[in-house]
Amino acid sequence: MNFVRTVISRVAAFFRSSELDKDLDDELLAHIDLAVQENLKRGMTAQQARTAALRDFGGVTQTRESYRTQRGLPFLETLSRDLRYAFRQLSKSPGFALTSILTLAIGIGVNTAIFSMMDAIVLRPLAVPDLNRVVTVAEEHGSGDYKQVALANYESWLQQSHSFESLAVRSYASLSLTGAGDAAHVDAEYTSANFFEVMRAQPLLGRVYLGRECVAGHDGVAVLSYGFWKKHFAADSNVLGKLVELDDRSYTVIGVMPKTAQYPSTADIFLPFAPTPQQLENRLAHDYLVIGRLKPGVTLEDARAELRVVAGRLAKAYPASNLGWSIRTEPLLDGINGDMTPLYMRLTMVATAFVLLVVCANVANLQFVRGIARRPEIAVRTALGAGRGRLLRHLLTENIVLGLFGAAGGLLLARICLHLCIIAMPEQVARYVAGWSNISLNGRALAFSILLALAAGLISGLLPALKALRVNIVEQLKTGSRTASGSRQTHRLRDLFAVAQISLSVLLVIGAALMCKGMWSMLHMADAYRPKQTLTFSVYLPPVRYGNDEKMAAWFNSSLERLRALPGVTHAEVTTSLPDGQDEWMDDFRIENRPLMPGKFQSAARLAVSGGYFEAMHIPIFSGRAFNSSDVSGSQPSAVVSRKFAERYFPGENPIGHRIQMRTGDNSHDPWVRIVGVSGDVNYLWINRETEPAVYLNVAQMPPTEAVYMIATEGDPLSLVAGARRALAGIDAAVPLDEVETYQQSMNNALAGLSYVAAWLTVDAMVGLLLAAIGIFGVMANMVAERTREIGLRMALGASPGTMLGMILRRAALLAGSGVAAGILMAAGMARLSANLLFGVSPYDPVIFCSIAASVTAIALLVCWGPARRAASIDPMLALRAE
Repeated sequence: MNFVRTVISRVAAFFRSSELDKDLDDELLAHIDLAVQENLKRGMTAQQARTAALRDFGGVTQTRESYRTQRGLPFLETLSRDLRYAFRQLSKSPGFALTSILTLAIGIGVNTAIFSMMDAIVLRPLAVPDLNRVVTVAEEHGSGDYKQVALANYESWLQQSHSFESLAVRSYASLSLTGAGDAAHVDAEYTSANFFEVMRAQPLLGRVYLGRECVAGHDGVAVLSYGFWKKHFAADSNVLGKLVELDDRSYTVIGVMPKTAQYPSTADIFLPFAPTPQQLENRLAHDYLVIGRLKPGVTLEDARAELRVVAGRLAKAYPASNLGWSIRTEPLLDGINGDMTPLYMRLTMVATAFVLLVVCANVANLQFVRGIARRPEIAVRTALGAGRGRLLRHLLTENIVLGLFGAAGGLLLARICLHLCIIAMPEQVARYVAGWSNISLNGRALAFSILLALAAGLISGLLPALKALRVNIVEQLKTGSRTASGSRQTHRLRDLFAVAQISLSVLLVIGAALMCKGMWSMLHMADAYRPKQTLTFSVYLPPVRYGNDEKMAAWFNSSLERLRALPGVTHAEVTTSLPDGQDEWMDDFRIENRPLMPGKFQSAARLAVSGGYFEAMHIPIFSGRAFNSSDVSGSQPSAVVSRKFAERYFPGENPIGHRIQMRTGDNSHDPWVRIVGVSGDVNYLWINRETEPAVYLNVAQMPPTEAVYMIATEGDPLSLVAGARRALAGIDAAVPLDEVETYQQSMNNALAGLSYVAAWLTVDAMVGLLLAAIGIFGVMANMVAERTREIGLRMALGASPGTMLGMILRRAALLAGSGVAAGILMAAGMARLSANLLFGVSPYDPVIFCSIAASVTAIALLVCWGPARRAASIDPMLALRAE
């Protein structure tokens, strides 16, 4: 209690310091007056009495300071005085203060913006309690590829694993929303009832479904996502009990999830997963995703070890389906936004941190110049008894104040940057990025900006402060401010900071140039397919109305016939994946009369295309034929394989005439198809550096439930949208057209994430280059100012203006050349480390490296031309007279 009372008393005294100081002064004065009166009674004169009273009392100032220390909070009082002193000093140099604050605001602002995005997308994309205990479980075969899970294996895991509180299964489905106006596409998630338990997700309204509702015949209930509820039900709080019709089946709405429930990020609606007995016994159909929550105290390695044992048991019990398969367990956070997104965010964060280092170097150079001007002041204060520690604290406090003001400006800049990023992201892309809707300037961003402010203040101010304190007091007091100039060591430090700025800016510019060149080449990698003249949209055929191949094939034949008849259409084709797109369906297959050893697998990209696809996309047929009119429903199914498929699986022989069987999911009864042609290789996933083997099936013989239409025209492809809608509505108005856009827009959306990275790196590079140019300009301008007398003397002794101009430019070229050389070396190292993040460009592109080295050097010399011209125009008489 005594400690608490002491703390409260000291805090109260801190806020009443003025009043208590007055009381203390009155008490001290009264005490001295009493002693003076006593001395007067002893016969002393007034002067003698006062002198004796003060001598007997001791130091008044020391007594006052001792009392202040005992009564209040010395640290806060000292800090308060330092802050007031810092504000007074900065107010005397408003130009320096404003320049430093704006420079720091740029560095802190862009770093805070990037941190806010990384925090929302990479560090905390999901508001899930104990997210570190939530894991994904997938199956992996011997080749290293991992796939989704066979449902029978999932059931075995439930029975044999003891590391999880709960294991949930889910499966994505593309459905059509019908019965409420125009048909619309819906991304649904079929999940087991314990899915919400694993995610610790509580509904905003109503309830989630129960285990007894995950049974066929009792599964007619639905839980809406927050976004779907707002979009289709206008956030109606009375939505519970209403019906929603999906693929001509009615579901009763029993719950609405909150906005924070964002896994999966694409889910519009959650439906009960009610498997059939055949699905529960299938160990070949790897069609499902599994997530689990570890029990308290169980580590990820414990779970992996246990599942390895389970996988071994299943391989022995079911060698035909499980031999060669293992189980892969990873934290959910690691794969929530894919493998590449975290890497690109970290790359951008590192680049933006380099910008802050350039900012710190720029401010440090300003501090060096200001420190030279303040040497007389520091000499006087030192002569009056101020200690080096006290002076250092004052100087660093000034820098931290600058950093905090820079953080305030940086928060405003970060808010603007985030707003621009959010509004620029296409909605259809943002919904695939978990955590995107959480991007904001929250408390963590504020704490991060304050931390940056403190770090920037210390980094940019420590060396200048230490150099400013190394002053010869006698010499400085003799000369005053007439010849205040930096020492040789100070000049070297300033040159070093200038070189560091240039090298970092070269690193940033080369990195941005590589990313932008790669982006440009990737945006144009599909130019051979005329993406700007091609309209694309996807269609999903509900199994309720299109439950067999004949009905689906009839739809595709009729729809293509109608679309090809539209005015201006040159080609209308169907595919399941767009070239250089973001979808590639890899499927296992087997070759007739070539049995595989258990545990061995062979796979290829599986595509279903229309007959004119190869001609429309200019894909060559090297041998055999493409699909033709004889390939109809009911005839022997045909297939065209890519050249890489033929080389890998039929080395040294002709694949035409051989039969293969595609095996995927519940379609393991797929018919044998005969290879009739070999086509050129096409990449269907932009992130692949090499094309995968491909098998093309005919939509007329093996139609898919979901496909992409490609309509080519010589005019504006978007002008065909209305006609295409009418044409397909004439067949079935309940089939929605989804993702209606040009092929080029589709590619832009697929590369939106990379575009953001390229844009951020470009901004970082431009800011770094601008600050580096300002930094070298400041160094050279200050050098000319400090050496005015020397230059005047040289010119008085016969040096020409051209000689002085060359001297300054040579100095600038030396600094620029050193910075560029160091920057190129760092950029080469960076390119080597981040080669896997660059697409469409060589990490060591000589054109980029050489052109940027020359450009940065030219910019450095250009900004130094002004100081050099000033040096060449100095009047020797005026310079010597001024000294």
